[in-house]
Amino acid sequence: MIRPIQSVLLLSLLAIAPLENAINPIYVAQAQTAANAVCDPNAPLQNRLAIAEDQARSALESAQLDTALSSLQETLTIAGQLQDGRQQADLLQQWLLDTNQGYPTTRWQRLTQGDQAARWRSLPERESPQLRATLDQFLVLANQLPSGYSHVKARSLAAIARYYTVLEQSETPTARQALEQARQAVTLVRGNDFTASALIDIAETYALMGDTTSALVVLTQVGGAVEQIPPGVSQRLKLTVLQRMATTYAQIGPFAQAEAIAAELPDEYELKSIALRGIVEGAIAVQSLSAAEATAQAIPAATQRILALGKVAIAYHNANQPAQAAGAIAQAREQAESATGLLDSEFVFRTLVDTYLQLGQREVALELAQTQLKVTQREAIKSVMVAYSQAGQQDVVEAWLSDQLSDLQAIADPWEQSSSLGSLLELAIDIQQLDWIRQSWSQLAAIGYGLQDEQIVNVVTAYAATGQYDQAAAWAKQLPLANRPVLRVRLLAAIALSAHQAGQTTWANTLLQQTLESLDGLVATYQRQFPEEVTQSAAIEPGALAAIAVVYAQMGQADLTRDLLQRVGIIEQPFEVFMTARQYVGALQLAQANSSSETRLGHLQRSATALLQQNRFDLVLPVVDELTEPSGRAQLLLAIAQRYGDLGQIEAALPILAQAFQVAQTIPGEESQVDRLGAEGYTIIDREDDRGSVLEAIALQYAQLGQGDQARQVANQLQSIPLRQQVIESMRCVLFVRWGLS
Repeated sequence: MIRPIQSVLLLSLLAIAPLENAINPIYVAQAQTAANAVCDPNAPLQNRLAIAEDQARSALESAQLDTALSSLQETLTIAGQLQDGRQQADLLQQWLLDTNQGYPTTRWQRLTQGDQAARWRSLPERESPQLRATLDQFLVLANQLPSGYSHVKARSLAAIARYYTVLEQSETPTARQALEQARQAVTLVRGNDFTASALIDIAETYALMGDTTSALVVLTQVGGAVEQIPPGVSQRLKLTVLQRMATTYAQIGPFAQAEAIAAELPDEYELKSIALRGIVEGAIAVQSLSAAEATAQAIPAATQRILALGKVAIAYHNANQPAQAAGAIAQAREQAESATGLLDSEFVFRTLVDTYLQLGQREVALELAQTQLKVTQREAIKSVMVAYSQAGQQDVVEAWLSDQLSDLQAIADPWEQSSSLGSLLELAIDIQQLDWIRQSWSQLAAIGYGLQDEQIVNVVTAYAATGQYDQAAAWAKQLPLANRPVLRVRLLAAIALSAHQAGQTTWANTLLQQTLESLDGLVATYQRQFPEEVTQSAAIEPGALAAIAVVYAQMGQADLTRDLLQRVGIIEQPFEVFMTARQYVGALQLAQANSSSETRLGHLQRSATALLQQNRFDLVLPVVDELTEPSGRAQLLLAIAQRYGDLGQIEAALPILAQAFQVAQTIPGEESQVDRLGAEGYTIIDREDDRGSVLEAIALQYAQLGQGDQARQVANQLQSIPLRQQVIESMRCVLFVRWGLS
C-alpha cells in the first residue's frame, strides 16, 4: 500500500532524541505534509520544529526547566532556518507575548519566574548564561521577521528588552538596542490600532528601565496613534491601550495625564478601575498616601479596589503609620468577604494573604489561607510558614506541622493517607523544616504504606543541600532501612553528589568509597534478615553499584564509572537510572553489556539517540554494527548523516549516507508496508520503517545536502512509480529552493 502522495518523509530522529520513553522503534521517519504539486522549502524542517516546540512546552508544563530550556533552544535554532515569517512570528508570539492555557503570564515568564525558576537561576555560572543565550536567539529571530510581520516584530523586540532588563535587574546595552530596533519596526506597522499596541509595549519597557524621557516621547506617539483609530475599529484594543497609557503615566510621574485618561475610560472590562489602581500605585511611589487611599476607595470595580487598598495598607505600614494601615487592610478584607461577583475570588484572597504577611500579621494570613483558598492553599500556607520561620517562630511552624500530622494519622483510607503524607512532606521540605522531619520520622514512616524511596531521597538531598554533609550522611546510615539496602546507598550517593556540586569533591569521593566498601556487609545483613528473598538479594549489589556509578558519571569521573559498570551485570533499573540522570555514556555501556535480545536493541537505540544529540559521533558510529536489523541500522546511519548536515559537515555526512543507502536496500519485505490495528484490522497505518520509507528519507537527505545525482540514484531504486515520482518532485523542490539547482 502506498502512502498518500502528499506525504513527504524525512527522518527527524534528532528532534525526538530527548523523548527517551518514545515507543519503539526509536528511529521513526516523521511524515512531512506538503500540498500536492506545491514546492514547500520549509517541509523538511516543519515537523522537527513542531516536535522540538512540543517538547519544550511539555517540559515547561511539568516544571522540567532544564529540559524546557534546551528544547526551546533547539526550537529557536530550527526556526531560524525557516523561510516562513508566519511560523517564526507565531513562535515569538506564543513564547514572548501571549498568555495562554489559563496562565496570567507568558511562557517565558513561567520559565524564568517562580520558586523553582528562582532556585534554577541561583547558579549563575550555569543557567544565567543559558537564559541570556536563549534571549539572544529570540532577538536574532525577531530581527529576521519580514516587514509584513512588523507588529509582532516590534512587540517581540520590546518584550525581549523587558526580559533582558528583568533578568539582569538593570538596563543593559542589548536591551536598549532591542528597544531602538522595536521603534524602527513600528514605523513599518500598518494600522494605527496595531501601531498603538506596539508603541505602548515600548513605552512600558522604557518606564521599567527608568528612562522617563524616552517613555514620555513614546507615550506621546501612542496618544497620536490612538487618536487616529477610526470610530468603531478595534475598540477593545483602543480602550486597553488607553488604560495602559494611564498606568504608565502614573508610574513615571505625570498624574494629570493619567487621571485625564482614566476619567474618560468606561469601566467595561474593569479598564477604568485598572487604570485607577495604576494611579494609586503611582501615588504610593511618591509617598502621596492620603491621595492614594482616596483614589483607591473611589475605584468602581471591587477586585481592583480591594487590590489597591491592600497596596495602600502596605504603604502605610512601611511609612510607620499603623493605624492607617489597619484601616486600609480592614476595608480590603471586609469588601472581599462581602463582595459579590468577584471575577477571581481565589486570586483576591491569595493577594490578601500576601498583604497580611507584608504587614507582619501572620496569624490572620494563615487563617485566610486555610478558610478562603482552595487551588492555591498549599502555596499560600507555604508562604505563611516561611514568614513564621524567618521571624524566628520555629515553634509555631513545628506545632502546625504536628497538628497536620495528627489529622493525617486519623484518616481511615490508606491511599488518601499516602497522598496527604506526600503533600505534607513536600511542604516541610520546601520550608526547610528538616529538624521536624527527623524528629517525626517514626510517625511519618508508620503512616499508610510508608514513605516511598523518592520521598526519602528528597528529604536526604534537602538535608545535604544545607551543607551539613556529615550530619546528613550519619542520619542516612542510621535510618531503619534494612529491607531497602539499595535505597541507603542511593541516599549516600545523593549526599556525595550534593557535596561535589558545592565544591567538596574530596569529601564526596571519600563517602562514595566508604559506601562501596560497605556493600558486602549490606548484602550479608539483608540475606541474614530475609533469607527467603533470594532474587532480591541478587539484585542488591548491581543496583547499588549503578547508584554509585551514576554519581561518579555526574562528577565527571569516567574511569571509576566504567569500572563500576563492568561489575553491575544486566538488570533493567541501572539503565533507566543513567538515562534519567542524562548520563548517556554510562547508559550505552550498560546497553552494550546487555545480553538480553529483548531489551538490548532498544537500549542501544535510546542511548545512541541521546548521544547523537550531544554530537558524540565517536560513540554512536560503532553502535551501527551492533544493530542486527537492517532498518534500524539504516535509520541510525541516516540520523548520523543528518546530524553532520545540521552541523554543516557535509563531507562527513556523505559517506555515512552512502552506507545508509547500501543497508536500506537490504531491508526485507514489501517496499511499502502497513500495520493493521483493531480487532478486525480495519484501521490501517502506513509503516515508516519499511524499505520504501527509509529510501525516501535517504533521497531527501541527499537533496538537503545538495547532492542531486545521489538523490536521484536513491529515488530510482523505488519500485512504486507514484512513490518514486513523489520523491523526485520533493527532491527538485529542495534542490531548487535551497541550492538553486534544477
